[in-house]
Amino acid sequence: MVPTREALVAAFAEAGHELWLAGGLVRDAFRDAPPEERPAAAKPDADYATSALPDECERIARELGTTVTTIGQRFGTTGVLLDEGWAEITTFRGDSYTAGSRWPDVTFGSSIDEDLARRDFTVNAMARHTVTGELRDPFGGRDDIERGLLRAPGDPNTRFAEDPLRILRGVRFVSQLGFAIEPETQAAMAASAELLGTLSQERVTAEIERLLLGEHPEAGLEALREIGGVPHVLPELAAMPGCEQNRFHRFDVWGHTTATVQAIATDRESRSLRRWAALLHDLGKPPVRHVKKNGEWGFYRHEIVGAEMAEALTERLLLGKREGGLLALLVRRHMDRPDPDDGRLVRRFMRRLDGHWRDLLALKRADNASHTYDDNEYHDRLEAACERVEAEEAAMLRAESPLDGRELMALLGREPGPWIARIKERLSTLVLDGELAPGDKEEAARIARRMGGTAALLAENEEGS
Repeated sequence: MVPTREALVAAFAEAGHELWLAGGLVRDAFRDAPPEERPAAAKPDADYATSALPDECERIARELGTTVTTIGQRFGTTGVLLDEGWAEITTFRGDSYTAGSRWPDVTFGSSIDEDLARRDFTVNAMARHTVTGELRDPFGGRDDIERGLLRAPGDPNTRFAEDPLRILRGVRFVSQLGFAIEPETQAAMAASAELLGTLSQERVTAEIERLLLGEHPEAGLEALREIGGVPHVLPELAAMPGCEQNRFHRFDVWGHTTATVQAIATDRESRSLRRWAALLHDLGKPPVRHVKKNGEWGFYRHEIVGAEMAEALTERLLLGKREGGLLALLVRRHMDRPDPDDGRLVRRFMRRLDGHWRDLLALKRADNASHTYDDNEYHDRLEAACERVEAEEAAMLRAESPLDGRELMALLGREPGPWIARIKERLSTLVLDGELAPGDKEEAARIARRMGGTAALLAENEEGS
């Protein structure tokens, strides 16, 4: 049976060790928003600080008969599975860092006050004793919560030089908590921004993801820009600020992008995908910007260039091949504008999106939110048309060639090659458009024979080029 927090507290007390609840749970207890209204990204696991050394923490946890992880013990942290989720138990720390290093060199401290002095922001530098209930708040974190302020404890320049990840945590907290950054703290973040380049990509990507999942991503992204962090963690977006647009837009590319991220409709399941898509949808605008004949800025083919850039960026960020491909698809298709009254075009629009037409429509609506014109009527019509097709013509959306590759090779007496994909794509399109029945192999064979000569010629030309 997985132990409770109460059992954990009792075990540490019986062993004669201090155990303090620290971090996000203490901070959020003083915030106005009840836990059920906070986003998932703002609900941290239990974070404990203790006088017990890591080996002793592990011994106590294992005696409780629960799952224990020791992967973080080089930093003094032991992971323990409780009935309410994971808890991290960290020995009082007195970290010593080499400025700009990826990982801290950890030394253990002797008291909770020494441990709290090493925290990133005052709102996180509070702790409550798990037995007595005593609150320790040596840096005024509770007052900063009431003021909605992020402030580094002690010397802010030292805090960020010790661990540059705290800079990204700061802008992430702007998004998650809706807090502002205290001016001296913000200046220190800017002074240490170049150290962001020393962080591992995994840590950087994790913080950007958490920023995007917050309730105020526009403010978090703007805070990242203000401290000069964009060129160091998202250099592909660095040309967006100051990239002016035409009369159809109210903001430059950066302002439009952050507004789109904030405006896009999401739920818990879609939030990550849609926020990333909104962040990247105009990635291709700065590289293709040109002056049109009428003297206005133009961005011809920015969605094509942007899709290529998005795929490369997501690979660099280690987001995963599937997610990267899907984000590139949404960027590539965000300018598509099918006629809602043309069923064939609507079906093609939906099929190209591989089931993600709702995500693209949400992106298109958010994209329109900071335009100087209102396109809501078109989006309403397109959504209605897609819903009708999905309800009434599901089989067509799954349109596949009535003939597979083996059947085509036998029919035409040819070896495998690119010609198969061309014929299958044509047959699938005819099914999608309602011009070929899904199971009509006879008609499909007639069309394939007619196309066979053309496909062969194209293949021969490709081989000879």
